[in-house]
Amino acid sequence: MVVLIAAIASLLLAPGCGGSGDGGGDGDGGSDDGGGGDDGDDDGVSPPVAVCADPIDLVDTSRPDHVVGDGSAASCTEASLADALGAGGTVTFACGDQPVTIVVTAPLMAAVDAVIDGADLVTLDGGGTSRILQVPSTFDVDSPSLTVQRMRFVRGNSTGGGDDTEVGGGAIYKSGGTLTVIDSVFTDNHAPATGQDVAGGAIYGFGGGPIVIVGSAFSGNSASDGGAVGSLQTDMMIVNSTLADNAATGTGGNPGDGGAGGAVYLDGTDQAAVLCGAVLRDNTAGAIGGGLFRVSNTHDGTLVMDSSTVSGNRVPAGAESSLAGGMYLEGLAVTITASTVFDNEADYNGGVWLGQATTVEMTNVTIADNRALLFHGGGLWLAGEPTGTLLNVTIAGNRSSGEDGQAGAIFGPAEGLTIKNTIIDGQAVGNPYSVISCDQVHADGGGNVQWPVQREAGGSDDPDQLCAAGALVADPLVGELSDNGGPTLTAAPAAGSPAVGLGTDCPETDQRGNPRGEPCTSGAVEADVAAEAQPR
Repeated sequence: MVVLIAAIASLLLAPGCGGSGDGGGDGDGGSDDGGGGDDGDDDGVSPPVAVCADPIDLVDTSRPDHVVGDGSAASCTEASLADALGAGGTVTFACGDQPVTIVVTAPLMAAVDAVIDGADLVTLDGGGTSRILQVPSTFDVDSPSLTVQRMRFVRGNSTGGGDDTEVGGGAIYKSGGTLTVIDSVFTDNHAPATGQDVAGGAIYGFGGGPIVIVGSAFSGNSASDGGAVGSLQTDMMIVNSTLADNAATGTGGNPGDGGAGGAVYLDGTDQAAVLCGAVLRDNTAGAIGGGLFRVSNTHDGTLVMDSSTVSGNRVPAGAESSLAGGMYLEGLAVTITASTVFDNEADYNGGVWLGQATTVEMTNVTIADNRALLFHGGGLWLAGEPTGTLLNVTIAGNRSSGEDGQAGAIFGPAEGLTIKNTIIDGQAVGNPYSVISCDQVHADGGGNVQWPVQREAGGSDDPDQLCAAGALVADPLVGELSDNGGPTLTAAPAAGSPAVGLGTDCPETDQRGNPRGEPCTSGAVEADVAAEAQPR
């Protein structure tokens, strides 16, 4: 836990270091040598360019304890790897200079501390019938420690049998122990398709020490919950990694029969979760949280997200509980900075669901073009009176599309949420007589601008249903999501926007990491690029 908290501090204090405009997909991995990137391209998903400080470096494996193989591909066998792993220490491979695949027919056990380094040449293949790696320990013990780096894991399958938590993790499963994954690729790994707490198509952790994932890519993985990664009572950190096209295949919700967290499922109590430089895109959940599901049952967990993108995630229309297309967050202290949530959809709430006993601090965040297909809350859904502040947030172009749909920007109780220096622009609703943006008036921190507020067909936000009572009613001239610099897409106001110079008590930088003025431009993007933007 001490290591994880120190890493959280380093992530929050470290400046971004560039990155592609869409928040990922073009990079070569999180570490200095960029391991794993080429393999990611082969699978259609690459880790993003590193935008956050890596919390851990590649392990130096230049003096291994064990070497698998004698220089030929044929010498690199499942049995020789099992022997090396069983002895522990640092394990490398001598399989020749070309990529090699080792078929795994029974889970390889890491019962003592070990590091496995594939040097971007080694693939472990479960053949669709076997889990690949396992850390056997005890729920409340954080040893042994397993590190895998510069490896590929494909076709792992934890086929079932045993308690729910024992059948997750198609590629890697840990019960207790600690797991670190660096510059690795996980493709086509699967855990059982139904069941509560049956999680982690690629990786699942139950108790013990943290799971730390850096510079890695996950695609085409599935499980009942957490299509790519799942945990119960385990701290988790995901840094400079892409999780795309994974699926949580259950349908009943949690509690129920799974289907929570298309990419990531995090359940438990006071655990810490961190996403920095993460990209969660085009994942699907059968019930809740198309991209991410994070719940603290004791209402004292945390989620910190920085410089990340959550986009294109889905919960299918008509699902038994089609909630939260992007992220479902409950019982947490939530801090989200310099991130974009866009183009996610579900029947109830398209973007971010903030559940009971949640506090939220959003700063320099863009929430755009999300869709509630049946009901309310295209952008944000507030359940159970969450508290906190939206500071320099841009909420633009979200839709509550159903015939009864209202509150395209924010749906839910006003108590406890303050909106400050925020742009709320261009929402749309299915009911032409309902409020357009927010169904309740939230505390006004100043510097807010909202548009539109009236329509010819009827329905109005003015004056009783402004999102914040003192909001300026004017067109902020917000442009489409685009690459305005920085690690994520943003929506910049055009030249002459009334949002320019409207904000006070501003953050030092904007979503891209560029300096802000005082007064500053309301919304997530400071005015120095505003002249380049085109209206939506």
